[in-house]
Amino acid sequence: MHSVDPTESKEILTRLKTTRGHISGVERMIEEDKTCEEILVQLLAIRSSIQKVSAVVAQRYANTCLVDALEKGENQQEILNKAIETIMKLSQ
Repeated sequence: MHSVDPTESKEILTRLKTTRGHISGVERMIEEDKTCEEILVQLLAIRSSIQKVSAVVAQRYANTCLVDALEKGENQQEILNKAIETIMKLSQ
């Protein structure tokens, strides 16, 4: 990611590794024939983890990527439209 603080990168990577662990856990749970409720709880944890990563990256996008584009003289309306479109996709 462009212009990312090393601490922030570490946070993002940690969250993604946690998500990977949850996914592996769900695979094991299915192999071990765990209950649907147990599996759904883990799936909720995965979704929450991904949402947190998305929020951190979206914030970084707004704080640096958009500002960089504006400073480079790119078309403000195009930048804004692209940002809105990208962030709206996160909520789907």
